[in-house]
Amino acid sequence: MTAAPISVKETLRLAKLRDYGILDTLPDSVYDDITALAASICQTPTALVSLVDINRQWFKSRIGLDTSETPRSVAFCAYTIEQTEPMVVKDTHKDSRFKDNPLVTGPPFIRFYAGAPLVTPEGHALGSLCVIDYEPHYLEESQLRALQVLSHQVMAQMELSLQRQALEASNRQLEARVKERTASLSTSLHRLLKAQMALLKREAASRHNALHDPLTNLPNRSYFLQRLNQAIQLTHRQPSHHYAVLFIDIDDFKGVNDSLGHGVGDRLLVHVAEKITQLLRQSDLVARLGGDEFAVLLDDIPDNEQAIIAVKRLQEHLAIPVEIDEHQLSVAASIGLTFSTVGYRQAEAALKDADTAMYQAKMQTKRRIQKQLELQLKQQSQQDLPPIVMQGELPLNHQQFAIFDATMQGRVQAKLTLEEELRQAFLDNQFQLHYQPIFDLNRQRLSGFEMLLRWYHPTKGHLSAQQFIEMAEDIGIVQQLCAQMIRRACEQVAKWRSHPDWSHITLHMNLSLMQIRYPQLAMQWQIALEQHGLPASAFQLEIAEQALLSADPTITAVLKRLRLVGFELCIDDFGRGHSSLSRLHQLAVGTLKVDRTFVQELSSAQGREVVKTIIDFAHSANMAIIAEGVETSEQMTELLSLGCHQAQGFWLADALPATDIDQLLSST
Repeated sequence: MTAAPISVKETLRLAKLRDYGILDTLPDSVYDDITALAASICQTPTALVSLVDINRQWFKSRIGLDTSETPRSVAFCAYTIEQTEPMVVKDTHKDSRFKDNPLVTGPPFIRFYAGAPLVTPEGHALGSLCVIDYEPHYLEESQLRALQVLSHQVMAQMELSLQRQALEASNRQLEARVKERTASLSTSLHRLLKAQMALLKREAASRHNALHDPLTNLPNRSYFLQRLNQAIQLTHRQPSHHYAVLFIDIDDFKGVNDSLGHGVGDRLLVHVAEKITQLLRQSDLVARLGGDEFAVLLDDIPDNEQAIIAVKRLQEHLAIPVEIDEHQLSVAASIGLTFSTVGYRQAEAALKDADTAMYQAKMQTKRRIQKQLELQLKQQSQQDLPPIVMQGELPLNHQQFAIFDATMQGRVQAKLTLEEELRQAFLDNQFQLHYQPIFDLNRQRLSGFEMLLRWYHPTKGHLSAQQFIEMAEDIGIVQQLCAQMIRRACEQVAKWRSHPDWSHITLHMNLSLMQIRYPQLAMQWQIALEQHGLPASAFQLEIAEQALLSADPTITAVLKRLRLVGFELCIDDFGRGHSSLSRLHQLAVGTLKVDRTFVQELSSAQGREVVKTIIDFAHSANMAIIAEGVETSEQMTELLSLGCHQAQGFWLADALPATDIDQLLSST
């Protein structure tokens, strides 16, 4: 037998074989399945996955052979690895290379061999997938091709194993880096949280004073509208959630002030506030709107009838006389109601409708209200009436209440009209983009823009995204609108970046939770970037801390896909919530935006400390930092002294349409 030749690249080949870490490993069913399939297709009793080491051939998988390895000097596969195509020996007795081979002249008495080399992507043959018979054998062309295809599958499994090992090693390194960075950032985060707590305490006291009535200590109009908006949003998410709004006015309160003095009038208002609060549930909200007007939010009620019962109870107990400065006073209250079934989207609209109903109740006596109701019901079949249905109850001091009827066609039609206008606005491309410049303060140059969406309504004028994006989500056009904005943004950035002085410009785009939940978002971006020849680094995608901390697996998956495309993530309004360090690392967040509220507080020692802590935190985490809402030169000077080198705000530049920016670009 002739000795097998040794390749000049043998050292590299052996090194590559060891890189795969497969030698002397336990049996694997994946490889066994392939060898069994090879033996079946080629109709041979034996099939092997053979790897040729420096002095031996070792079998990762073997079918029909007891031994796990042989010397390399007698290995048929040592010849196979020297060629790129399968090697076939039809009869070993007639082949000068093998007729004297101990494996031919002795056990297992090989008479037929066919092997397809296992070739790495770099071209190194590590071994072979071979079939063996103990009598002369012939393979059809299709069988030989199948053997070669199966050898590719063996190599693919080895590649997968190698990549899995590399990934596991990479994950271990990443975990170590995360732990190391987390430890180094913990001090900065502690300082930030400490400064936040001090600011929150100060804000809490200021907020209480700003949101409560000083006489009765009840919430004021602003507080009431905030809570009512929350109830409205909850009802849109959970249609089974119901609420009612009461508008209460004290009848003839001016007469009390005029005849008995404002001191008595103030104490009567305090009595009314306490009485209303006592008669309602703790979960209900009572507010003083001003003067002798109060509002009540009956939240999470089973049905509208419960609100009517509460109104009757209020009027009955308020009418019970109370002694103030030796004066026996009873209160008559006119009350207007409206319900969540109207389908409100704005708290002001609900409160206005309750106010309208209250005035209807206040202006009529019980008899005239009953006559008005009868007349209204009679006329409904003949003409459209104002959407108010009067109801009179309890003759005590002629107290009345009225329910705003939101089932009338006028209100429903108005809502439907606005939705249709929004759909048409999308078709007619009535949406425009404005761009808020972001400046690099160190280099004294423009670094990028934040994109702001506007709807130019034919009659209502300019509407910001906050005024219509929720309705766009409800009627199902927000994803199409998002795709349109991505395309337009890419067109604009490509145009700006073609100018030599603006090749560094980046565009910040806000993503809502609804947009991040769209699984195809990353693909939309990828297609748009390829069409316009832009790198993902030309954009920064701004998300809220709520999205960063979300446990929604869809949101997490989309954010990871966006990172894989190459986008840098920016946390908007940073500092108002509590960010997770691990999530910041996992998603490789690159930029933090200081919330405008903190920028407005820079004039105070506490506010300055909060901003400094956030800036230090960003620097220690190797993140960029941008301050938003800069409105004075003093704020700009303070930010520079604290190490914040990027900013945006009205003092620096207004948000501009693209045409104005293009004119500026053409003049440079």
